Amino acid sequence: MRYEVQVGERTVQLEVAPDGSTLVDDRVTALSVRALGPDAWLVAMGGVSHEVHLLARDPLRLWVDGTEVLATVTDERALAARSAGGSARSGRHELHAPMPGLLKAVHVREGDEVERGAPLVTLEAMKMENELRSPVAGRVTRVAAAAGTKVDGGALLIVLAQG
Repeated sequence: MRYEVQVGERTVQLEVAPDGSTLVDDRVTALSVRALGPDAWLVAMGGVSHEVHLLARDPLRLWVDGTEVLATVTDERALAARSAGGSARSGRHELHAPMPGLLKAVHVREGDEVERGAPLVTLEAMKMENELRSPVAGRVTRVAAAAGTKVDGGALLIVLAQG
């Protein structure tokens, strides 16, 4: 399986072969991952270890060695669609509630221009507030839920147009 992985400003091509061998940017690279907890791992790549914690899934936010970074992972199907003339980096992007909860705040309005990583909404779930951020730079084309609304997991919250 082949992936394009962007962590912060760095983008690499990652390929995991059926035998478990790993290529990073077409070079064989030793890669190991050890779970430290439910959302934490020790990732060793090419002899260098990194402590990685998952902060949020949508957009993907990681804490790597003490620094918060935005990340994206694109699988080989999306890569193939992009090379065939489509683009995984343009078009419509939908932000869905990752879990049921109370929409505490909506930080944008339709027509607003937002940068990648900008806060869009704050969702309270399991007595914690989760700030959901923009996965791309673009324009808000739809705000599908209002502050104070209870939403189901998977509910559409915001639609963005990239470009």
